Amino acid sequence: MDTGISVAEGIARDASKSLRLAVRIATLSDSSEHLRTAMESRTAIDLAVGAIMGQNRCSQAEAVAILRTAGQGRNTRLRDLADELLASLGQTGPVRTHFDR
Repeated sequence: MDTGISVAEGIARDASKSLRLAVRIATLSDSSEHLRTAMESRTAIDLAVGAIMGQNRCSQAEAVAILRTAGQGRNTRLRDLADELLASLGQTGPVRTHFDR
């Protein structure tokens, strides 16, 4: 009987390790996707800020303030506003980071 309990405990221990590993893999996968999305958002915003700087001959800080003010006035996320601005300047398709493969 003690052998059966030992075997069951071993199986439970192995199952627990497998479950923890599966949860960790899922968490890392989610984190990776969130980072990719953040990088793409940041790239679009940075390009839009550069365009604003060029059009208004202003500093980066001033361009960011202009973009933020426009986003707040329109109740629009910065990424969406940046995408709209880039599209108006001829950017077709989604913005890609130079890290994309």
